Amino acid sequence: MASGIPNDVWKNWEKSGKQEFTKLCTKLLKDESSSPLFDKDNSSTEFVKYIYELIDKAIKGVIKKESVISVIQELVATHPDVPTIILDILNVFDAISCQPDNGENKERSTYCAIVKECETCLSDKLLKERLDIDTLQEVGVLKNNIFSSKFIRVKTKLYYKQRKFNLFREECEGFAKLVTELNKEFNENTDPNELIGIVQSLIGCFNLDPNRVLDVILESFENKPKDARIFISLINSYMNDPIIISEVLSTKFSFLKNSGQEVPQSLYILTALLLQNRVIQLDDIYHWVIYKNISQISLSIPVCGKIVIAKNGVR
Repeated sequence: MASGIPNDVWKNWEKSGKQEFTKLCTKLLKDESSSPLFDKDNSSTEFVKYIYELIDKAIKGVIKKESVISVIQELVATHPDVPTIILDILNVFDAISCQPDNGENKERSTYCAIVKECETCLSDKLLKERLDIDTLQEVGVLKNNIFSSKFIRVKTKLYYKQRKFNLFREECEGFAKLVTELNKEFNENTDPNELIGIVQSLIGCFNLDPNRVLDVILESFENKPKDARIFISLINSYMNDPIIISEVLSTKFSFLKNSGQEVPQSLYILTALLLQNRVIQLDDIYHWVIYKNISQISLSIPVCGKIVIAKNGVR
């Protein structure tokens, strides 16, 4: 198969070249049963090269643009993939012909005229889908700014939907990494300052909710009371506010109470450890923890028992 269109075709375009070009393209379309874009070896077919050369000759003024439109009309009817290929090639020439020029760009004018005439043989929907909005307005396919405004609104809506999805996905990934870091095995060489740096990095990287992070820290502490040294230092560095920590604890007790579930011993131990290390004060939790809970807390840590007894004596 020839690597390109013979020069005689372009020289004798009006006499016999046009007819010969159409025959060559039609033969290629018949040979390719699946798609004229790729051959059996998944490489570009000669048809794509022929169409590119056809439009290039028209833009450069070698052949008349009117004859190009008539050829396109014939080829479009032979295969359903032809309109897509033509528009892809037109999109390439859109970028080529749109080069900065101080004077009148004749090639750009010819290109716009070809695109405008393509309205007669290519669907309006496909034109708007494949070509740039500015180009469509330039050639007159879009006659006002209504379409452009609608396009911007839809694009913005899709952008924020995608952004919201990405944030949700990243947030889930961030909390998964946070849980992994907090629940790995610690030893006497573990540096709490290094851990708080990791936590802060995850918050910044994945845009995590700080209060939810505190809840995860407390939950990890509840599951690993043996690492009290690490978690107490971490909590003091991360959230040195007894009121906020107490409120997060209160939601845990309230949820269990409202759902009719038994408060686990691990939660009592967590609260007792926080009291023992003066992360929170008994005054901060006394008004929402019932007497039975207070008793359980006092039994969990002996030091806390003294605090509770003293508090109950005052009441």
